[in-house]
Amino acid sequence: MTGTEWLTKLRYYTKTTTATFTAADALVLANDIKNELAPLIALKNEDLFVMTSTLDLVASSVTAREYPLPDDKLNELITVEGAFDTAQATVFVPILPFPGGMQQLLREINGITEAKITNYFSNQKPKYIKIRNGIYILSGTISALTAGLKIRYRLNPADLANLTGTTGLHIDPTTSSFGMPLSLHELWVRRASIIWKSMRPKPIPLSPLELTYNQDLSLVLDAIAKNDLGEEIISSISQDDGQDL
Repeated sequence: MTGTEWLTKLRYYTKTTTATFTAADALVLANDIKNELAPLIALKNEDLFVMTSTLDLVASSVTAREYPLPDDKLNELITVEGAFDTAQATVFVPILPFPGGMQQLLREINGITEAKITNYFSNQKPKYIKIRNGIYILSGTISALTAGLKIRYRLNPADLANLTGTTGLHIDPTTSSFGMPLSLHELWVRRASIIWKSMRPKPIPLSPLELTYNQDLSLVLDAIAKNDLGEEIISSISQDDGQDL
C-alpha cells in the first residue's frame, strides 16, 4: 500500500470522507499504530529493523575505552563487535556484555586501571558494559582503527510524514530507515479503523472483519517469524466493513 491507498482504505472502512476524517487525524493514528506494531514484529523476527553502524576504535587508556552512543542506539543495542587486529581490519570479534556492570568490575579487578583491564581481559574474548551515555570496552590493548567498532541496534520504522504519494509503505524510505512489512498493511489500517470507531462519542460497532483483528494479526506475526514478508494476509471474512448489514 502507498500512503494514499492506506488513507483511502481507512476512509472506506470507517465510511468517512475527507471532511469527516482529515488526513492529519489519520496520520496521527497511522504513526501511533506503527509504533504499536513494530515491537510485536521485532519480537517475532529479531532480524527485522536491525541497523548496522561503525565507530572508530581509539588507542586504549582507562578513559578512552568509553564510546558514546545516542540514546536511540544505546537503548536498542543488539550486538557489539570489534576489530582488534589492525593487520586483519575486516575480522571482527564479538564483544559480549559483562554481567554485573561497573560495580562487579570493581569487585573483580579491585580498581579500574588500564593495566588491570588488559591483564584481566583479552582481545579474543572482550566484554562491554553499558554506561549512561554509551558503552565501555573491556579488552586487551586497543590500537586505533577506522571503523573498527561495529554495533547493531534495532531501529523501528520512522514516523510517516504524510499519507500521500505513490511509493509503497513497505519500501525503506532511506538507507538509514525502514518501511513496514507489506503483510501488515491491511491490519495496520484495520487497527486504525477499530480505534477511530471506539473513540466516537457514541462508539460505532465493529465490522465482522474488525472483530477478527487479533486472530489475523497472530497469523501474520507467525508468518513473519518464518521470514514470510510477502503479500498481505487477508482474513477469510469479507472486507466490507459490515455496517450496512
